[in-house]
Amino acid sequence: MPNPGTSFFGYRGKWAQIDLANRKVKIEDADSAVYGNYIGGRGVQARLIYEHLKKSGPLKNPLAPENRIVLGTGALNDTAVPTAGRGSCSFISPMTRSPEEASWAPDHQAVFGMITHASAGGLFPNMLKRAGLDHIIIDGRADKPVRILVTEGNVEIIDAEDDLFETAGQTKVVKTASAITDFLTQKYPGSSTMCLGPAGWNKVAFACLTGDHHRNFGRGGGGAIFGSKNLVAVTAYGRGIATYFDADEFTKLAKEIDAQVKAHVADPKWTASFRPTTGTTWWLDRAFNGKYLGKQGGYLPWHNFDEGWFDPAGYAKVGTDAFLEISGKPKVCNRCRHIMCTRAAKVGRGDYAGDGVRPEFETIALWINCCILDRDAIFHLNHLSNELGVDTMTLGSVMAGAMDLQEKGFLKKFAGAPKFGSAPDMIRTLKAIAYQSDDLGNVLGHYSDRVIAEVGAGNGALDIRDIARCVTTAFGGLGYAGIEPKAFPGMFTAYGTSNRGRGDHTYAWTIQAEEGGLEGAGNLAAYVSAGQFGKALVDSMGLCDFFTEDITSGLFLSLYHALTGFEYTAEAMNSCGKRIYNLERHVNNGQGRGRAYDAYVPPKLTVPMTGGGHKGRAIDPKYYNEILDAYYEHQGWTKDGIVSPAKLKELGI
Repeated sequence: MPNPGTSFFGYRGKWAQIDLANRKVKIEDADSAVYGNYIGGRGVQARLIYEHLKKSGPLKNPLAPENRIVLGTGALNDTAVPTAGRGSCSFISPMTRSPEEASWAPDHQAVFGMITHASAGGLFPNMLKRAGLDHIIIDGRADKPVRILVTEGNVEIIDAEDDLFETAGQTKVVKTASAITDFLTQKYPGSSTMCLGPAGWNKVAFACLTGDHHRNFGRGGGGAIFGSKNLVAVTAYGRGIATYFDADEFTKLAKEIDAQVKAHVADPKWTASFRPTTGTTWWLDRAFNGKYLGKQGGYLPWHNFDEGWFDPAGYAKVGTDAFLEISGKPKVCNRCRHIMCTRAAKVGRGDYAGDGVRPEFETIALWINCCILDRDAIFHLNHLSNELGVDTMTLGSVMAGAMDLQEKGFLKKFAGAPKFGSAPDMIRTLKAIAYQSDDLGNVLGHYSDRVIAEVGAGNGALDIRDIARCVTTAFGGLGYAGIEPKAFPGMFTAYGTSNRGRGDHTYAWTIQAEEGGLEGAGNLAAYVSAGQFGKALVDSMGLCDFFTEDITSGLFLSLYHALTGFEYTAEAMNSCGKRIYNLERHVNNGQGRGRAYDAYVPPKLTVPMTGGGHKGRAIDPKYYNEILDAYYEHQGWTKDGIVSPAKLKELGI
């Protein structure tokens, strides 16, 4: 793979080292070898965090100043390639940890938080690149609230204005994400801001970072990391344009790629054809009743993952068509074309009237899992979560667990604990979590094993295992996504082995393949591994998950060469994906992750479903461990899930 030399193409070739404790900023030339081996975005950030931890050792507390957080882009960002508007944010997660003894988890070993990559679209990633930087690397903790301003290659650490704060319950807290964004946009016209909300300021373990009012670095707790650093926001503005190794060739090939994406979106046999109208909500119908090229459905989670099916009349209130009724004009990421999945939304009357955006499938599905069947309430909750800076997906899992605990009588000491199906309860509890305003909000804002311990401490004679059984995010879980885990053993393997933590769905996706007949431990393991390698590349390039084309095709690799000067074969590009995924796993091994973590099956997921197209299905721990054996073998790791020194050497790590 030739090095393009000292000149960077595609990339801006600069990153900023920011030390908040000493208020120092150092802008450096990026390392082209790191870019060549790790592509950009997520991959480069994994390398930067790995190098940081090599010096300091494993990070026991993700909310300590030593936790490095990196925001950045890839080479394709802000180019003519469709969907090239995704940015990356990486850190050690405060949600995916299990540091204390957990007697209810077989073979428990302490885990101190996973390396987490969060992805966001909107304008911010491309504006950061226009401002002259590929990455901003943030270390330390400021002695008072600050924000960061990136303009035309310059980076400043600025005291956060009083206008960004308010008093809530006699406590000083940041204003909502929209209020912060509006203030800074008025101060810097044309800029884009990524900020925390009240939940991040209060260091809620699953607080997110919000940009453009509704674009989020969602999973893992990036907002809590900002809060732990006394960092309120990062604002970027610039007018820089992309450079090209061969501009004419890139323009020609980009038009070919664009035409292919457009053709696939126009083809009703491709799921991309649904996205401009339904966004991601088409998955609701597919998961419930098999529409949109699906089969039998029956895997939309219900009642804290107990079932994958429920009353169709109730479903009709919150299905794909119901959300189409409140959808407006496209409201898409910068540089998006053809896919156009996000739409504005409006509820015109009632308690939940307002303007905003249509919620995504995963958000809706996980709130249906709380037995919420009020579309307008789901719309309102989505808007409120964005304002308060709360990851909607993890909120769904946490809230379903709390409702389960309430139903079984474990939350008697907490007045007003939320009940299944009650949107007002969920809204009230969301606010309590974000503002840490009551005892239950204080408890639910922590990582799940601490929740189990605190609830258990107040329930004397009750078995802690019964409490843990309600919490599917137990043992350092990130929170399962909107596909019922019991239905598909391959998807459960993807959930169990994701580098971001148990429950994550984005690093591998098996549903279409399993509906099409994919089965067998070895085949499922190979499919999950390949998906994880490929997704590492997509994230590192700055592309959306919904980009339709093959990133290892000759056409795409030629385009990438014309942009960056880096020349890859399909094998070399795939090796980069393997390198990224193995490096992340190696970091997680250092944080305590091994087979005990991967092999954990929440006990409630071993109970068969009683209805729907997957009636009788549940997780079989024995079969799952067979898949896990095949997965480790396919990855080239030890039987305990450790990346060996030989594997690291093979991949050049």
